[in-house]
Amino acid sequence: MPYPNAEAVMNRARAFVNDAFRGGAGRILTDQNPFTVEFLNGALEFLQDRIRNRGVITLEYDNVILSPITPAPTAQPGTQQQVAYNGFFDGATWHATPALPANCVSVLELSERQTGSGLPFQPMKQLRPLPDRFPGPWLVNWEYRQDRIILLGSTVSEDLRIRYQSQLTPIAPATAQNPLSNVTIQILCSINSLAHIVAYFYARALGASAAPTMQADAEVQIKLLTNRYTRQNQRTLYRRRGFGFDNIGRINLPW
Repeated sequence: MPYPNAEAVMNRARAFVNDAFRGGAGRILTDQNPFTVEFLNGALEFLQDRIRNRGVITLEYDNVILSPITPAPTAQPGTQQQVAYNGFFDGATWHATPALPANCVSVLELSERQTGSGLPFQPMKQLRPLPDRFPGPWLVNWEYRQDRIILLGSTVSEDLRIRYQSQLTPIAPATAQNPLSNVTIQILCSINSLAHIVAYFYARALGASAAPTMQADAEVQIKLLTNRYTRQNQRTLYRRRGFGFDNIGRINLPW
């Protein structure tokens, strides 16, 4: 499997900091020491922030449906609905569902369709700030602020399809029943990147003179990892749509 496990990351990190004693289990940076899992989770968060900022799509989720977005209770301009981690605010009352996925850290794109219609989803446009308008049969616009989706509401129930950036679940401390070897890290071929970051955190905590070198090594490994995804994206053909063409490639003549 190309996804590494947490034990492989720690074995590599212990080798980097010259603590590969006891068959690689270490004497200081052991799985059982409480600071070990903190270094490991810190490295995981650090790497995720870097690869998200560089457009790596391995942490992106798509086609997640939030439904139903019920009509606004009052058809008044200025009414705003919200989809948050704790549920849905319809403009007057909070409901437990639908809610943002727990692993969502940033919403990228939204599309909509009327609930039960079976029609294709239509893309929505994000505006900042949202305008005041009377609700109609479509939501049309959205805004992402305060870590929630803000909507103007509609006159019918809607389904939302969201594309978002995710965050991996933090790693729990190792136990006899759940060792680090049982924990899969869902970032492809990331052992070197994570191990170098752990080694840097550990060396910095000790005040080691090698800490800056380890930091530089970590940056090299992160760059190598992100370059793999960058080159994959460069293979995708992007072509500007010609003036006067509609969504299915036909010419829209002005007469």
